[in-house]
Amino acid sequence: MDYPISSDQIFLFKTIVEKGSFSKAAQQLGVHVSTVTRQIDRLEESIGAKLFIRSSHYIGLTESGDHLYRESKEILKHLSSVIEDIRQIENAESGEIKISCLPTFCKTIIIPILKKVKQNNQDIQLSFDLTERLVDPIVERLDLAIRIGDQPNSTLYSKKLGEQTWHICASPDLASKHRLTHIDELENMPLIKKYSKNSTVCWNKLEERNHIAAKCDDFHGQLMLAIEGIGFCCLPNWVVHGSIQNGSLVHVLHDPFQRRDTIYALRPFKHPNAKSALLMDEIERSLDNVSTGLL
Repeated sequence: MDYPISSDQIFLFKTIVEKGSFSKAAQQLGVHVSTVTRQIDRLEESIGAKLFIRSSHYIGLTESGDHLYRESKEILKHLSSVIEDIRQIENAESGEIKISCLPTFCKTIIIPILKKVKQNNQDIQLSFDLTERLVDPIVERLDLAIRIGDQPNSTLYSKKLGEQTWHICASPDLASKHRLTHIDELENMPLIKKYSKNSTVCWNKLEERNHIAAKCDDFHGQLMLAIEGIGFCCLPNWVVHGSIQNGSLVHVLHDPFQRRDTIYALRPFKHPNAKSALLMDEIERSLDNVSTGLL
């Protein structure tokens, strides 16, 4: 039977040669002599050549064994170098990060933190796939995919970054003209139609019987319309946070739907590389500031 040749077998072979016996090699590696013998038998069978001249009092190399020993040192040295290179890549807080997210999430959350991320990590480069599609990080070779809502059954790994809540807001001028205490009071008020793919039942019912002042399927577009006083908007916390902080929007009703959507990062591997982990930590910190600022 042919067995695949492993680096462990090559390392074992090299150790036997340098220690001068099977028993000393077994002792150094912490295994039984029978395990050493079995692995060398398999290695010889796979190669199709005897590597050792063995007797009860002597162990030496055959011509094939001598050739393998000389080459094995270079093989293991190269393998060690390759592994070290991989570790440096995984541990480096630099290089390209390929990320997929909503266009507005990129503009509102990720771009503002890039300066901070790059202050101590100049070599980080972000490659964005700005889309509303539910992309597969494995198929599309992404490091991270930011999603909002229920997590699908998946073989992918995820990390919760924060929570999305919904807020009804308006420009200061529009809000001062209509002081509201309940969502039903929005009836007959001008509304900006909300993002269709993340609808809430209450808002949709209002849309059915209210005046729709404008429609826009982009969060940023709705935000701009609301700031200009076109109508009342219902947008996520991470979209309106900055505008509420600078006074261009005011809260009309805080979290009227009592709805929480999870914001999470999908990744193809259980353990993210250092640069992806760094970015996720900064996004999480930014979303935490958003939630705290809207309490």
